[in-house]
Amino acid sequence: NRNGTKMLAADRSLLEINLKQSAIKLREKELNLYTENFSAMATQAAVLAGFTTTCLIEIHIPDKTPRFAVCLLHFAAVVSICANITCVSLSTITSIWGSGKALRGKDGSMDEAVDGMNKERGLIFFAFSLGLLGNLSTVLFACLIIMDFPFSIFAASVVIFTAYQIYSNAQRIQNRFILVETVRLDDLTNYPATDVSKKRESSQSLLGSNENSSKNNSSSNDSGIGSSSRVFNGSNLIGRNRKSTLEIV
Repeated sequence: NRNGTKMLAADRSLLEINLKQSAIKLREKELNLYTENFSAMATQAAVLAGFTTTCLIEIHIPDKTPRFAVCLLHFAAVVSICANITCVSLSTITSIWGSGKALRGKDGSMDEAVDGMNKERGLIFFAFSLGLLGNLSTVLFACLIIMDFPFSIFAASVVIFTAYQIYSNAQRIQNRFILVETVRLDDLTNYPATDVSKKRESSQSLLGSNENSSKNNSSSNDSGIGSSSRVFNGSNLIGRNRKSTLEIV
C-alpha cells in the first residue's frame, strides 16, 4: 500500500508538470505571435517614416504658395514622422522586454509578459494609425501645393478616397476577425503553482499515516511473536519439570 501510494503521488506530480509545460508552450506561441506582429508593424512604420522624411527634405515649394498651406504640409510631415518613430520604438521595446521577462522571469512571468504585450498593443496600433494618417495628409498637401490646379484636385481626391478605403476596410476586417471569446491559459499555468503544494502536503501526510500504521502493525506483530515465544519457552520448562519428577520416582 505504501509503495502504491508513492507511485500514485509521483504520477500525479508528473501529470501536473506535463500539463504546465504544455500550457507554457501554448503561451509561448501567443508570445511569438505578438512579437512577429510588432516586428512587422515596426518595419512598416520605419518605411513610412523614411518616405515622409524624404518628402519633407526633398520637396521644393513654390514661392507663391500660401504660408498656411506650407504650415499644414510641415505639420502633417512632422506628425507622421513622430508617430511612426513612436510606433517603431514602442514595438521594439515591448518585444525585447516582454520576451525577456517571459523567458528569464520567475514562475508565472510568461502570463504576465503575454498579458502586458496584449495591453500595449492598443497604443502601438494607435501610433501606427496616426503615422499613416500623417503620411497621407503630407501627400495630400504636397499634391495641392506642387501640382497644377486641375490635376491637383483630382490627385487630392484620390488621396482622400484612399484614406477612406483604408479606414472602412480596416473597420470591416476588424469586425470580421474580432474575438468575442478568448481562450485563456493562465489558469493552467498558475494551477500547479498554487495547488500542487497543498496536494503534495496532503499526499505526504497520507504517506506518513500509512508509514505509522505499517510501523504499528509491525510492532504488534513483533509483540505477538515475543508472546508466542514466551509461551513456547514456558511449555518447554513445564515438560522438563515433568521429566525430572519421573526420573526421581
